[in-house]
Amino acid sequence: MPSEKEDLAELGRYAFSRLRDRLSGLPDDEFTWEPAPGVATIAWRLGHIADLLAEERNATWLGVPGPVGPGPAADAAGALLALDAAFAVWTTVLSAVPESSLAEPIGPVGGPHADSTRRAFVLHVLDELIHHGAEVALVRDLWEAKRGTS
Repeated sequence: MPSEKEDLAELGRYAFSRLRDRLSGLPDDEFTWEPAPGVATIAWRLGHIADLLAEERNATWLGVPGPVGPGPAADAAGALLALDAAFAVWTTVLSAVPESSLAEPIGPVGGPHADSTRRAFVLHVLDELIHHGAEVALVRDLWEAKRGTS
């Protein structure tokens, strides 16, 4: 039977692979397309997801050392590389977390979230990955509809 941490890691792998599958063939013009005035582009969303997965706060709040994440990307191909690198950072951080510490509070480093458990924080990161990944998929669908190929 998988452990709680293994379940969390598997959910992350599943959500990430679903997102990566949806990004196949992403061209630069679609990457930077704004579906409506003031609505975030895929470029912004992928940058946000990469930042979320690789931010220094993850390792700090989970009480483990963490590698440095990727920098910003200038085009679709670079964004996909950054996304892959960011997920590798997240995977490394989560792998380093002792199973027994998931139920512990984040502690003072978490500021207003100090009393939240490390498990709750992992679930927050996964929720953001799923949420913004779904937005990327929707914008890809809108792009296809705009082009009249759906």
